[in-house]
Amino acid sequence: MDHRQFEAWLSEYGDAWESRDTSRFRALFTEDASYYWTPLDPPVRGGVAIGTAFADAVSTQESIRFSHQVLAAVRETGICRWRCSFDRAGSGIPVRLDGIFVARFHGAGLCVEFREWWHSSETA
Repeated sequence: MDHRQFEAWLSEYGDAWESRDTSRFRALFTEDASYYWTPLDPPVRGGVAIGTAFADAVSTQESIRFSHQVLAAVRETGICRWRCSFDRAGSGIPVRLDGIFVARFHGAGLCVEFREWWHSSETA
């Protein structure tokens, strides 16, 4: 995974999130991937579970805007800073997220382990 490949993968990740496209999102991960939404909770394991968790998360989000900055891409691991903003469905409350992703890939460019650290701000 070089810088260019990780950049392309993150762009697809962001496009899938912004469009709330569960199939596109799930296609970024191996069928046995582990997705750590936070560092303290157990991971979501497997493509089906990752897709379901993603669909649940984006069901409460509207007007999603995602951006990223690759910090490193070495061998099978990529690290980036990311930001996202959206409005809460129903209430319209704006939400801002800022965090770090660490993603580990296999040879075909699919993610096998994904870890997030992030902070959020919601203002009424």
